[in-house]
Amino acid sequence: MGGQGKLKEAPRLYVGLFILSLAAQLLFWSQTKSFRNPREYVLEAAPTAAIARILSFGDSQFYYRAQGLNLQMAGDWAGNLTPLQHYDYARLAGWFDLLSTMDGQSQYTPVLAGYYYGASRDPEHVLHIIRYLHKLALGNPKYQWRWLAHGVYLARHRVRDEHLALDLARQLASLPVPEMPIWTRQLPAFLLADMGEYAAARDILLAILAQTPEIPPEEQSFMRKYIEERLGLPLPEN
Repeated sequence: MGGQGKLKEAPRLYVGLFILSLAAQLLFWSQTKSFRNPREYVLEAAPTAAIARILSFGDSQFYYRAQGLNLQMAGDWAGNLTPLQHYDYARLAGWFDLLSTMDGQSQYTPVLAGYYYGASRDPEHVLHIIRYLHKLALGNPKYQWRWLAHGVYLARHRVRDEHLALDLARQLASLPVPEMPIWTRQLPAFLLADMGEYAAARDILLAILAQTPEIPPEEQSFMRKYIEERLGLPLPEN
């Protein structure tokens, strides 16, 4: 009978210890919250390229992937989820630049920058992402030209800077990459049309038609209809 009494008391002891432990943890986190600066705590500054090479111990791809995963998970630890507004985007851009110098063809870092961190609602944050994507695309246009197009999107719809978007679109259209689709050359015209610059948009499309005879017939038809119907301008007589 005495043994049965001890068994009945044991669960109460465990429950009490559990509640005491939980209370201690809650007290600890509540008391130390004021000492944690979100911007400083989330992510350290990126090292120099020389130091990164030393830290990679000769395996740059392992370092690239490990630090990329660290960027992906930064700020999400111990049950905490850090809002994008609490990240230091200058530091993030430093990491993006560093990792892209270690692997200039990988899409992992620009995807993380453009689609995850680029979702910030702070225009100053997004400008850091645009500068990174712009630098990446110009440095390796054959493999990374698409990220300049994404920079156009971010400038137009996140930063809401039409002139910046147009400048980026013009740089995209002039990249020396023959494999780029025709819409990359049309993009400045589409942006000019949105800005009400119909004549300038028409001139770009007519120049493309004149300089690129290999454009498929259906695409030529689309461009002519765009000039007449969307821009409301007549086509020149042949």
